[in-house]
Amino acid sequence: MTDEPPDKSDQDELNDLDKRLKAIEARKRETPDYSGEVGANKGYQALGELIGGILGGLGLGWLSDEYLHTRPWGIIIGGILGMIVAVYAVVRSGRDTK
Repeated sequence: MTDEPPDKSDQDELNDLDKRLKAIEARKRETPDYSGEVGANKGYQALGELIGGILGGLGLGWLSDEYLHTRPWGIIIGGILGMIVAVYAVVRSGRDTK
């Protein structure tokens, strides 16, 4: 082992490597990480599909009760069908994400 200082070409290569490493680290800091937001967006989408399906089914059931005079069966059947449609929509959108 010798304690000779590195020659000029080795020092230039080390400086070049250091510059490239700093550039990569700077690029990594500039790129935002949206992975948490993507998961939150999917959760909000699922919540919206669940609430929308149930409220839509209840609304259609209420309308059938008002105009067809089938109280309370319209709301009951509409709520059940709304839940089925909502769960189907959540499962379908969950399969689409990869």
